[in-house]
Amino acid sequence: MHIPRQMSEFVRYFSGSKQTVEEADFAIFGLNGELKHFKKGECLIEQGLGAPNIYFLTTGLVRYFSVSEEGKEFTQSFSSAPGIAGSTRAMILGTEALFSIEVLDDVLCWQFEWQPFFNTMKGQPGFLEAYSRLMEQMFANKEAREYYLLQKSAEQRYLEFVDEHPGLSELVPLKVVASYIGITPIALSRIRKKLK
Repeated sequence: MHIPRQMSEFVRYFSGSKQTVEEADFAIFGLNGELKHFKKGECLIEQGLGAPNIYFLTTGLVRYFSVSEEGKEFTQSFSSAPGIAGSTRAMILGTEALFSIEVLDDVLCWQFEWQPFFNTMKGQPGFLEAYSRLMEQMFANKEAREYYLLQKSAEQRYLEFVDEHPGLSELVPLKVVASYIGITPIALSRIRKKLK
């Protein structure tokens, strides 16, 4: 494992094309992340528990999902490397997570405790610019997801899922794909049969 390379990748993703943050800044400002490995099936965070950390995925794939009181599972989103994972609500408000983040393909990530990270970052213009860009991207994705669920047919949602996440339908059970696009596994089987 090459830790300097992993940190360089994180900084490159975090700072974006404008390179508002440099690797040395993390050491200068005392932002010490921990490089962690999670295996397939493990969870980065669990629904109902505290989730004070933010994760930068350098390798791997995760799924955000929640379970209702009746035991029904809902897949909310996926995140793959390079990317950020965590519960914004839990980190900012110090509350329990409303969902779990499950590892679908082994993850290597940098883990930072959110509050110390943000308290240091908010005093540095470069960090704030990078954070603002990431928040904009997150909200844009959330808007697109809401539109997708409300305005597209089940077949369109499935085709977009396949297009946006190539190979993922082969990696996860059909019930996970069905819950992500908001239909039953039986309805998804019918769509797949029709499209063959």
